[in-house]
Amino acid sequence: MDLIDKAINQIESLAKVLKMSNSVQVQSQDDKGLVKANALSWFKNIRPELALDDAILSIIDEIYKFLLEASEKSTGRSIYLLQLKNLKKELIRLRTENLINISSHANQNNIPDIPPNFNPLIQDLKMITILKNRWEECVKCISVDAPLSSVVMMGGILEAILLAKINSFPDKQRIFKLKAAPIEKKTSKVLPLHEWTLRNYIDVAHEIGWITQSVKDVGEVLRDYRNYIHPYKEYSHGIKIIKSDAELFWSITKSIIKQVL
Repeated sequence: MDLIDKAINQIESLAKVLKMSNSVQVQSQDDKGLVKANALSWFKNIRPELALDDAILSIIDEIYKFLLEASEKSTGRSIYLLQLKNLKKELIRLRTENLINISSHANQNNIPDIPPNFNPLIQDLKMITILKNRWEECVKCISVDAPLSSVVMMGGILEAILLAKINSFPDKQRIFKLKAAPIEKKTSKVLPLHEWTLRNYIDVAHEIGWITQSVKDVGEVLRDYRNYIHPYKEYSHGIKIIKSDAELFWSITKSIIKQVL
């Protein structure tokens, strides 16, 4: 996921540079060199690490090939910007549609199942003990094939960690002024923290920069699956969480917590 984010950031930076001039064609060797460098970065550094099928990347590959060829001549600035817009759209689509696949590709055993050190964020020993117990209970739920229970536990742990992060933040007013902070419609005021949902915590954590866009996207998938604790939702959606789902979400949860800590 970080690799796709890197490609998107490169495209955004390139577009900004190309917009700095009003000339019809891109003739500057520096600008053309930057275009070429972006395309080569995709083919040499980013694409090989994604480990995705060629068919999935075919549209993106074609746009990068176009950029590579266009950088060897004087190409229209508007053509570049249109292609970069399309490329960003395709990269975002790739990131969204392959969240689970890309996360599965990561080595899920890299993050151990022992509870992390919560002390840098939480000083309350009683709360630390509770979180460690929840962590260990989550591991047990996965091991005995109780996937739904484990996903519910993961959501609870995440909420606690993100709330602790907010409580430890020196300028809480900044938190409450974020666009992602939930608003009470009747009063137009930010809801008190104890009324926030996991969605609110994840959105705020991303907006303030505690977690990346990739982690936010995957966290939202976890959040949605956690809602299947409600029997009617599972019934109406026809989705059943299995052990492999729980193992994947556990890897995601540990990644989010590691990033927040």
